[in-house]
Amino acid sequence: MGEYREIGKYISILQRLNNMYYVNQLSSYQIGFGQQFFLLRIYDNPGMKIQDLASFGHFDKATAARAVKKLEEEGYVRTEMGKVDKRVRRIYATDKAKPVVEITRECVDEWSEIILEGFESEERQQAMQLLVRMANNAYQYNVKRKD
Repeated sequence: MGEYREIGKYISILQRLNNMYYVNQLSSYQIGFGQQFFLLRIYDNPGMKIQDLASFGHFDKATAARAVKKLEEEGYVRTEMGKVDKRVRRIYATDKAKPVVEITRECVDEWSEIILEGFESEERQQAMQLLVRMANNAYQYNVKRKD
């Protein structure tokens, strides 16, 4: 297995460059790589709970809550107390978020094209399948460790 030990290095490089890309592209909107994921999920799932938002991206609840707070401070989302259970906070994107969501989606598409440049259609599909499998393996490993 030693011949593959550097795979983590390249995943790490991709992640750091991904973060740099989003910081550069979205800094004028006061969001970066830390909030763009959350903003897109909230926009696509109006009324979702913070716990659901965290689970969707395999984040802890505190990380999701910090991201929502930052988005709320910028005026991109609002939270409402649940009608039945007042402990539940539901999250909604605001009208101010719509153009930022559109730009963010364009950035997501552009970044995908950047990192997949020169890949044939079949290679793109294979890369996606392999990354999904790696993410699932990592998730399953961490779930087992919690037990």
